Amino acid sequence: MRIEQLKLNRLFDGAYVFAGSTNVGVIAIENRGAFEIYFIDSGETAEYAQKIFCECERVFKKFFVKAIIATHGHADHVGGNSWLVEKTGCQVWATQKEKSIMETPEIPGAISAGGFPLPEFHSPYHRAEASFADRIISGGEKISLGGGFEFEFVPLPGHYMEMVGVLAKSPNGKSAFFAGDGIFGREMLARYWMPFLYDVKQFKLSLEKIGATKADFYVPSHGGVYEEISELVEFNLLSTISNEKSLERILKKPRTWEEVLKEFADENEIPLRLSQYTLVGSTVRSYLSYLYSEGRIKWHFENNFMLWKAVESVDETKAEKE
Repeated sequence: MRIEQLKLNRLFDGAYVFAGSTNVGVIAIENRGAFEIYFIDSGETAEYAQKIFCECERVFKKFFVKAIIATHGHADHVGGNSWLVEKTGCQVWATQKEKSIMETPEIPGAISAGGFPLPEFHSPYHRAEASFADRIISGGEKISLGGGFEFEFVPLPGHYMEMVGVLAKSPNGKSAFFAGDGIFGREMLARYWMPFLYDVKQFKLSLEKIGATKADFYVPSHGGVYEEISELVEFNLLSTISNEKSLERILKKPRTWEEVLKEFADENEIPLRLSQYTLVGSTVRSYLSYLYSEGRIKWHFENNFMLWKAVESVDETKAEKE
């Protein structure tokens, strides 16, 4: 896989972001002529991490990497961990559940596939090399760094099990919120109207939390940098609610989950290939679990098929009888 040129973009003194297919945050704290570097995620692969490191060499000259803070354990966020740890000896910080996922990289593929994944998913992009966390962080925890910087870890489950956002605050009062996949940029949603979600309810709650978090800059892992976040929160929420309504409409008649997936893909002009079939299919099943837990759809078995169907409203039932 060819990695695009990665450019280090300055947000404010000490805070930067590598803008790429997966954004990587950088906090650089000057100390006695050298810089202490904290990466927020490490990118997709060892090659991605190597490009990040080389650009840091060009910009900062003298530096050492203190830690990688993993927002969550998906391969496109932790794929560079092993290379950076071997190269620099830095630590890796993660929440307990995401630590387990990083240490057992077979888990994401098994979740998406609903079983043992096909050989096509045994690639670095889909399955990162195992990496090990040196420090367990918790949502709500605050850590004081050198130079007056502070990290606050904001729990943002939904896209994945125990994902966190990193709110980085500088001594001059500026702040940047690296939100991981707790929110998706406009370009990402325009391309993938149904991005991967593990827990739809928690994702919606995390969107509210992002909207309530004050920062000068907001950095989704996929998309641009935002100085105002409320419109993007609304856009992400619109996408989620729109998908719920679409699935309920499809389920006016009983359907298997795979029939639901096909109709949803047809309706939204999504050409299903293997990767999309797996990721969108897994997310459709997450939506079905959510809608069922909310009492909006039901299921039954018929001829050994598990069929899903929308729960009819009182008005719809009355109209059918009339």
